[in-house]
Amino acid sequence: IKRSPYEAMFGNKMKMGLANSIIPKNVLPGLQTEEDLEAALTEPKANIVEVGEIDKEAEIDDDVETHGETKYVETRDIENEIPARTQKIKQHREESLIGLQKQARQMLQMSNKKMPIVVIGQTVKIKIPEVDRSKIDARTLMAKVLQVVDADFYRLGTKAGTLSQLFTRNQFTLCEENFLESAIIPDNEIGIRQAVSQLSLTGGQGLIRCDCLKKCVTNRCTSNKCT
Repeated sequence: IKRSPYEAMFGNKMKMGLANSIIPKNVLPGLQTEEDLEAALTEPKANIVEVGEIDKEAEIDDDVETHGETKYVETRDIENEIPARTQKIKQHREESLIGLQKQARQMLQMSNKKMPIVVIGQTVKIKIPEVDRSKIDARTLMAKVLQVVDADFYRLGTKAGTLSQLFTRNQFTLCEENFLESAIIPDNEIGIRQAVSQLSLTGGQGLIRCDCLKKCVTNRCTSNKCT
């Protein structure tokens, strides 16, 4: 967006440090300790009070004459500043939106180059999570593209059945050959672990150890402690 998030939100740069404070800039180089900072903040107020007491009587008449004019000028300046600031904020947000859209198009182009478009009927490979397969099972599962949903999600099918979940384009890779082109995909829905278990030569994932401290009463696992 070529600007900070704060500037895109409020229309001006973030104010940080003493450079944006009420302290005069010629005083800033001499500030070394907290006492110097405290003195710089209190001395101007003391000087204002002192000068005000000396010239109090002389300024009374001038204040009476110029109070109405000063108030009018300040009000007019504020009224002119608000629309200008609003317009500036709107301009920053519009430019930020254009920058985000440009970045999104660039990311989409890079994604399309890395991941070619997939059409229905092509064979793809799905990476099998380690928790859903045994150590000697294949790390990928061959599947066939059955349907494209909302142009972003794909329904895939295997020899064991149609996978119940939808996949995005970055969750699978395209095969050079259509190994499952003529394969018949069953209509039943099935999960990845069930599909891997049915297609596995060793029976798929199985829990062979447990953390039982006593004799197992649930019969959910196989362990020396459970027998």
